[in-house]
Amino acid sequence: MGIKIPSHIKVQVELVREKYNLNDFYKVLPHIGDLHITLFYLGGISADNLLPLKEAFKKVAETHSTFSLLVDGISYFGPSSGPRVVYLTVGHSVELTTLQLAIKNEITQQLSMPVSDRFVPHITIAKKRKTKDVLNIQKEKIIPIEIPVEAFSLFTVHLDKTPKYEAVETFLLT
Repeated sequence: MGIKIPSHIKVQVELVREKYNLNDFYKVLPHIGDLHITLFYLGGISADNLLPLKEAFKKVAETHSTFSLLVDGISYFGPSSGPRVVYLTVGHSVELTTLQLAIKNEITQQLSMPVSDRFVPHITIAKKRKTKDVLNIQKEKIIPIEIPVEAFSLFTVHLDKTPKYEAVETFLLT
């Protein structure tokens, strides 16, 4: 489950990748068409569980309005000398937090999945280190880029294709 990121963010992604030579340090630099904010990672689910979830997601979408997010920085998971993941940060948004919580509640209730309260909205731009060389990435602010959020999607992943993520169904906010 996630929010697709529009392609106009491509320039900023390329600037960060070039500034830190991320291509030299990471195996995976997601295609611009794959950029998204994960709302909940489902993994593989059965067809029997999929239909009721889609119905629940439609109801969630009907009770949430469109909103905007600000992509406002660069950060990472792991140590600055060799982070596991480099990402663009998303500014705090009550609307995003509320939407994510509603989706998480539907999934955990219907699938009896364990609940994680950790939600760090971000846009991954590099992951899976390919070298142990020291990389000094700095957490920094960037000129904010507005991202309109009009929908969220249920994705499937095609590991043998580019882009890898395909929206199976998209749920329009009101």
